[in-house]
Amino acid sequence: MPAPYLAHMRGRRRTIAAVLAEALAGKPGGAGAALAAAFSEACGPRLARELSFRGVLKDGRLLVVATTPEWATQLVAAEQLVCERVNARLGRQAATGIEVRTA
Repeated sequence: MPAPYLAHMRGRRRTIAAVLAEALAGKPGGAGAALAAAFSEACGPRLARELSFRGVLKDGRLLVVATTPEWATQLVAAEQLVCERVNARLGRQAATGIEVRTA
């Protein structure tokens, strides 16, 4: 017999990033971690491996470092979609754009 806390999760395929974003969003001081997890989820696993979320700039843009210029180009092309997904995950306007730098 499965544990009672697992019963409500059955059939819901969720990434660790999604679970973290949801769990940390409501915690005091967890906003930064929730935003990082939401960003990782919004990018998808392949792109997220090549990017490093560093924080939020004063104007609301996310500061991200890409491993190569090619991955930076991929993120710039998907910027609007990623911001929409981050904002939807957090339920607020957290990302107004993305500032991408290369390592």
